[in-house]
Amino acid sequence: MSRLGWLKPGLGVKRWLLLAFLGAGTIALGALSGIRALATGAQLPDPLVQIAEAVALRDLDPMVRAAAAAAIGLLLVGAGLVGLARAAILPYRTDRPGVSLLELLERRRRLARGRRVVVLGGGTGLGTALRGLKLETAHLTAIVSMGDDGGSSGVLREQLGIPPVGDLRNCLVALSDAESTAADLLRFRLPAEPGAPRGHAIGNLLLAAAIHQEGGDLERGVARVHRILNVRGEVIPGTTAALELIGTTTDGTTVRGQAQLARTRHIERMRITPEGARATPSALRAIQQADLIVLGPGSLYTSVIPHLLVPEILAALQARRAPLVWVANVDEQEGETEGMDLDAHLAALEAHGASGLIDGILATSASSRRVGAIGGVPITPVLHHVTDAEGRKRPPLFIRDIASRRTPHLHEPNLLSRALLRLPLREPRRAP
Repeated sequence: MSRLGWLKPGLGVKRWLLLAFLGAGTIALGALSGIRALATGAQLPDPLVQIAEAVALRDLDPMVRAAAAAAIGLLLVGAGLVGLARAAILPYRTDRPGVSLLELLERRRRLARGRRVVVLGGGTGLGTALRGLKLETAHLTAIVSMGDDGGSSGVLREQLGIPPVGDLRNCLVALSDAESTAADLLRFRLPAEPGAPRGHAIGNLLLAAAIHQEGGDLERGVARVHRILNVRGEVIPGTTAALELIGTTTDGTTVRGQAQLARTRHIERMRITPEGARATPSALRAIQQADLIVLGPGSLYTSVIPHLLVPEILAALQARRAPLVWVANVDEQEGETEGMDLDAHLAALEAHGASGLIDGILATSASSRRVGAIGGVPITPVLHHVTDAEGRKRPPLFIRDIASRRTPHLHEPNLLSRALLRLPLREPRRAP
């Protein structure tokens, strides 16, 4: 945009520019009047003198006139500059209209100074973490697993040949400035087609359309929706292609697909196809530049572990400079992790590449769960084994009160984000 673009109608800028210029002109005329009073012998152009004397109250003492003109000019310039600032910042006040300009500037500056945080996961847990962290830093990146094959995402994946978009949509909503408005629209579902249990969510169709308009480029399609929603931070697909999740249970049964695995007990081993799935360049760059990396919360086998099965993502995590924290779920998940304690969760991560990778574990204190609360079986925040299967010392366990009071089987976003950013972790490791 050229500089003249600031003069376009509707921006609310021209009136304040005019006021500021009027104030500057008044100051200049006051200065002329003062100079004339001090240097009576100075010959100034008659028109300027007459204007200066008219504006600066001719009946007053010349120096008083000059001072009054300067004061009025300064007020006009100040009002113009404040108006310009308000007009420039107005688009960023849509999320909390009642917030003062000073509070808005302070919050924006604080967020701009925040740490670069990368969260890897999927599903509800990832959105929960993002809702809290977006209030603490402007440098927030969500890396989303591409293994979802259920519901609307699964149908679009099969019909259009695009990666699953449901978890991407949830993250975009979580990071949107006006989350409640965006959520109502993007989660609205159209009437179900004959034979289908549910209709498509508007957000899924929006992402599918954006990906199609970008020639099938997943990252560029997501970036287009970023701009529409004024998203804070970034939402990045973990891989360039859709993944098929394949699990093997302890009795040797093979289960395919995220939707089926979520209902399966006693999963022993996970793998993905294609096995050599490529990570997106943006995901690798975000991991490399991070100050803090968060794994989870989320479904252990279908949202968290799939990231470790992508060779390039695992290699990037191994070569990272930042500490990595695993956030344990509040409850066991019916089916997928039913009957698994904290040791079993950690052992599953270690068996899929996380051995020696995690620098800290954040778990929910038992006291934060209300007796008789709706949800699954709470995961007791205790590690019974101090070393992993290879004899490596396990990471420190940090127990915090981070469960939601309204939905006790989930984390409370603000409590979770504050706990993550205040963990006494070691200094970020340095890559060799």
